[in-house]
Amino acid sequence: WTRTHKAPEASARTMDGCGGDGRRPRAVFMAFGTHGDVFPIAALAAAFANDQQQYTVVFITHSAHQSLSTHLAVSKVRYMPVASPPALASEQLDNISYDSVQSNAGPESFSRRKEIIQTEHRKACLASVEEVFGNDPSIHSDFIVINFFALEGCHLAELFQVKCIIAAPYFLPYSAPSSFERQFKQSFPLLYKYFQEAPPNTVCWTDITHWMWALFMESWGLWRNDCLNLSPIPYTGHY
Repeated sequence: WTRTHKAPEASARTMDGCGGDGRRPRAVFMAFGTHGDVFPIAALAAAFANDQQQYTVVFITHSAHQSLSTHLAVSKVRYMPVASPPALASEQLDNISYDSVQSNAGPESFSRRKEIIQTEHRKACLASVEEVFGNDPSIHSDFIVINFFALEGCHLAELFQVKCIIAAPYFLPYSAPSSFERQFKQSFPLLYKYFQEAPPNTVCWTDITHWMWALFMESWGLWRNDCLNLSPIPYTGHY
């Protein structure tokens, strides 16, 4: 299934989906995880590129999935590798047990290692998306497609003011903590009310509890604030 997350309105857009300079619209497909997480999104990127040849299409994933590059090139999809290992991708970082790593390092060292990998992973994601969208204003037809392990893309879509689409070939692999709604309502009462009363075809509280709750975790807030110069909490405005 797919779901569109609408980023704040972009500037310099035209109704025909092309920039004022006539450049091609851009589509970024970002997927992290193992083969089963990534390959379906790669197939989607290739199919889209074949069907919508007016687009410049990019696929961002782990360098471990280098084998995809040849197949993507046939459809004129640019492959952009990120060095982070698939087993430590995004939210999967929190699901890796210490015993699964063959290292003599203690728990603190392992935790620090995960933190370093996550920091470098997000830095690489920012650099890749910035290379695609950073030099020109966004246009109406630009967008980013992500899987559930590439939530960086949702925050980056907000940064570069393009649409974000979530795509997954399977059921959601995680669920919100039982206390999430209560804590969210206490911390952000106006935002909670906004999502509860959202008009049709916009992000609503059902979307938040289904999968977008993960975007509001503290680790994202620090990255948004320190590296992206966005407000720590999505939907609360830019600095």
